Amino acid sequence: MSTLPPPEKMAAVVSGVTETMLGLTFRAETTGHPWEELVWRAAVLPIPGARPITVGLSSDRSGCTELGARMFQVAPDELSDEMLSDALCELVNMTAGLLKSNLKLEQALGLPRVVPAGQPPVPPPPPDARSVVLRAQAVGLVLWLFEGIV
Repeated sequence: MSTLPPPEKMAAVVSGVTETMLGLTFRAETTGHPWEELVWRAAVLPIPGARPITVGLSSDRSGCTELGARMFQVAPDELSDEMLSDALCELVNMTAGLLKSNLKLEQALGLPRVVPAGQPPVPPPPPDARSVVLRAQAVGLVLWLFEGIV
C-alpha cells in the first residue's frame, strides 16, 4: 500500500500554495515521462526515516527562469544562476513540508541538492513504483514524489 496521497489530492495541496504565491497550478501528470525532457536543472530533497520519501522538481531553462522570476518578483534578465537554483530548492522545500504535514510524518526533512544541468534528476521509476508526478503545464515544471530515498 502506498504511503503517498493520491496524485489529485497532492496536486490540490501543492497548488493551494503555489497558486497564491506564484500563480502556478499543478495537475497530476498522466502523459508519460516528462522528466526526460525537463532536466535542464533539478532540485531533489530526501525525507529519510520510517517512511522514506524523495521529493524533486525539474524543468528546462525557460521553466526555471519563469519560476525564478515569479518567486523573486524580478524580470527574467535580473536572475542570477544562483537564483534559478534557489527557486527550485525553495519550491521543493515547500512541497516536502506540505507532504510531511499531510502525511503527519515525524521525520526530519533533508536538504535539497541541485542536480547539474542535463542530468536526469532521478532514475525513472519502474512502472509499478509508488510515486506521484505533477506538472505545471504553463511553465514546464515537473514535481515528483517517490517512496524511498533516491
